[in-house]
Amino acid sequence: MRVKMEIENFSQYEPGHSLRRAFAKDKVPLLQMEHLRQLDFMISRGLSYENTVNTFMQQLFFNESLWPLKVRKDMVILLDTAGALICAGGVWSLLFAPEKLERITLAENADLYPVYSDVIDKVNDGTMCDIFLPVTSERVLLSGADPFCILDAYAEHYKGGYLAMAKKLVIEGTDELYRNVPVLRCGALTTVDVSEIENYNTIRSLLEDYIFQFDHRDGNSLQPLSVAVFGAPGSGKSFGIREIARSVKRFRCATLNCSQFGSPESLFEALHQELSEKSDAIPLIFFDEFDSAIDGQELGWLRYFLAPMQDGEYTLHGRTETIDAAVFVFAGGTADTYEQFLPDSGREESFRQRKGPDFVSRLKGTLNIMGPNPNRITDRRHLIRRALLLRDLIIRKFPDVYDQKSGTVNISPALLSSLLRVSEYRHGTRSLEFILAMSRLGGEKRFTPAYLPPLSQLNIHLDVQDFQNKIMFEQLIGDGMETFTRRLYENAMPLIDYASLPDEAEEDSPEQKSEKKKSESKAGGKGPGWDLIGEINREYYRSIIRYLFEKLQDPHRSLGVRRMIPDAPDTVARPGKEDLEILSRWTHEAYVKTHLENGWRYDAHSDQELLRSKYLVSYDDLPETRKAGIRSSLADHARYIRSLGFELFHRPYDFAPGAIPIAAKSQNEASAQEESEEAGNC
Repeated sequence: MRVKMEIENFSQYEPGHSLRRAFAKDKVPLLQMEHLRQLDFMISRGLSYENTVNTFMQQLFFNESLWPLKVRKDMVILLDTAGALICAGGVWSLLFAPEKLERITLAENADLYPVYSDVIDKVNDGTMCDIFLPVTSERVLLSGADPFCILDAYAEHYKGGYLAMAKKLVIEGTDELYRNVPVLRCGALTTVDVSEIENYNTIRSLLEDYIFQFDHRDGNSLQPLSVAVFGAPGSGKSFGIREIARSVKRFRCATLNCSQFGSPESLFEALHQELSEKSDAIPLIFFDEFDSAIDGQELGWLRYFLAPMQDGEYTLHGRTETIDAAVFVFAGGTADTYEQFLPDSGREESFRQRKGPDFVSRLKGTLNIMGPNPNRITDRRHLIRRALLLRDLIIRKFPDVYDQKSGTVNISPALLSSLLRVSEYRHGTRSLEFILAMSRLGGEKRFTPAYLPPLSQLNIHLDVQDFQNKIMFEQLIGDGMETFTRRLYENAMPLIDYASLPDEAEEDSPEQKSEKKKSESKAGGKGPGWDLIGEINREYYRSIIRYLFEKLQDPHRSLGVRRMIPDAPDTVARPGKEDLEILSRWTHEAYVKTHLENGWRYDAHSDQELLRSKYLVSYDDLPETRKAGIRSSLADHARYIRSLGFELFHRPYDFAPGAIPIAAKSQNEASAQEESEEAGNC
């Protein structure tokens, strides 16, 4: 419950006044974010709440003209009627409506207290959200190391993090998520990924502005609006743009696939036909695979698009045709992102000769469609994108697995976790679609691994060994993951220096700090107890365990892990030197992977605040003291997992590249020893 301040506590900003003299010293400043924009502060609007917050904080910290607000410990800045930024005692909060964005609906001299009062009422009745902003510093803001993201913040306080949230999405649906994070809905298009929200909102703003220009032109033709969209095959590049276009209701869409035209003349004949159609709607033309080759020339189509994009003209059968108005959407076929479309070092001259810079300069906007695969190492939101896609596909393809009354999907936990966590879908969305299409459920009411397609077919769309390792890991630990990791953390030495873990996203309250001090006895005095280290750090430990145990599940490796088998001859009660070295290498790989995923970067000088570590190097490049510390820690863990009912064991073979099966290796060593003895006897 958020307490509403009374009207007499506020001093409202009056337009035209200087910020230095705008507010009474003993009152709480009350203003619109739009007031600051009108004072020329560079603060975004209409892209995303996160973008508005991040650009405002940049201005607050680094623009001295905002000093009159920076020195205040309390203030309310309204985001029109869509929410507010509130500072109370120096602690910032964002209040927001998940399915709205800041628009300009309030007059600059509007009475703001009723708007503030309505926002607080909506927070208290659950129709608006209230989230604390992470405590940050000028150094972090300036470095851009940890930009604010509502979905990330929500996941960081959700038990089990992104993975648990994604599992619940597939099984129970989206209601809970959509009540707590920003959502963009346009027709059949729905996304909670902030990057996609910002990109789609940019495209929508461009389309709305083009309609305004079209309606207010003086009778002359209007220069076409040109945008480019990129994404992996099957990611739905045209789908999102079509849904945005339908939402503004003034466009008719058509697609021309450049790879299917043998010459520019045939393409422009098809274009002419689409533009000549009698309609009140503005033509929106998709040039699919615009970056494909023509006559063997890479990016050969680009030069032919320049005149239509810039001058609104094209030549057909020797005659110049004028484009009245149109939107051109160039959908990439060879580059997954706009950044990949741009030339890397060594290709600049070729790109220039193909008219690449001229083409790029005519684009008014670009859009990268994310798809189900991570688009960068820090992209943890791909789990949510996969979950939304997976639930939709299961409901459409397997109605018997979906209970309409409860709204739940009946899927094996091991299969669900593995489908969400597999390293890559080789053909993007299409791979997940094909995997489900080839699964043989019939009228079954529960989706389990037994109904998946044969491994040979599965391997077309994902890394089968990685997928199987993940399923076997889930079978081994499954729902016991939390208990296992907690007990391992609290009763054995932490896997890696506690000091090198990422900080919790939110500063602890005095009560939490006191509780942490009381719990120092746990985890060997290395840090606070499991419940107090924060979800970021708990997920760090889970990630280490997942990585190690999935490596140990690989049947091609000599070292494995399993439930305890009494008196088994192949049990590894205490890892030897070679085993410890293997485990140490994997542990460091997991450490590097997890830290990079959390936004850390290598630096010769470690800096926890800026997420920099000198240990983000290969295992071979680690100092020997660091390796020894990891080995020592792992020796403790290997002994302790036996008390949790698990044990390491040696398989009688090792199919790792260049390895000799252990049994054969032992025979070879025995033969060599016999030969040596015989030679000695001679």
